[in-house]
Amino acid sequence: MPDLLKSSPSVKRWVTGILVGLPVLVCIAAGPIWSWWLLVSLATTIGLWELHGLLFHVSLSGKWRFFSFAAGLFLPFATYLWGISGLNFALFVSFFAALCLMMISSPLDCDEISRIALLSFAWLYVPYFISFVLLIGRAPQGRFWILFLLVVIVAGDACAYHTGRWIGRHKLYRAVSPMKTIEGAIGGLFLSIVAGSIFGFIFLRNMPLAKLFFFSLAVAATGQVGDLIESMIKRNSGKKDSSGLLPGHGGILDRLDSLIFAFPVLWALLQWAPPG
Repeated sequence: MPDLLKSSPSVKRWVTGILVGLPVLVCIAAGPIWSWWLLVSLATTIGLWELHGLLFHVSLSGKWRFFSFAAGLFLPFATYLWGISGLNFALFVSFFAALCLMMISSPLDCDEISRIALLSFAWLYVPYFISFVLLIGRAPQGRFWILFLLVVIVAGDACAYHTGRWIGRHKLYRAVSPMKTIEGAIGGLFLSIVAGSIFGFIFLRNMPLAKLFFFSLAVAATGQVGDLIESMIKRNSGKKDSSGLLPGHGGILDRLDSLIFAFPVLWALLQWAPPG
């Protein structure tokens, strides 16, 4: 296996994708809901560690590092127990507790305000948005909806990459992601809609085709913007990848970039335009 991971970038991507993606798919398709919570908690821990490296030019002190991980893990735990109200309350508690910690330990240190602001951004960006996986899981056919989202995003990413390489001529947003093209983005949206509609037609039979089309488009477009947002964060930190944890892929955040904002968008769509 180490020899495979030392081979060409495409082989690295495939091997790593299978090793990481297969257990995740099994967990989503057949695992109990508590296994979803464990999966989200693991992604939160690694994602926060990577985001700390992107946001903070000076390493966090042990006090704030411990507090950040504890608060971040509290969000999916509260979501698992109490749903959306638990998620929102956990975010409030984390922010309020951070200010209380500052007041107790260093009330006149002006750098602490900036530190808390960045930590609050990290809690929103990673555990808050990822915790919507647990909320979608509570919906009718929740497992299929998560798989629907993955199909839409993965199909769109793959098609955008290959379309951009084959016929891409016009840059989408050179300042943030110089390799992405308008042609690639359009191709990705097209295949996302096709793949999402086919998947939904087969597995989400109570969903009208027009809604499947709209859901696929909304999730795919959000995913593409989310990808650009993570690229913007990395460029501001001067880094190409969020980490080197996944050979051929970068870090966890590099794999979650298209999903992070898509999770709450899909959850909102299921609340506002329920199937049927």
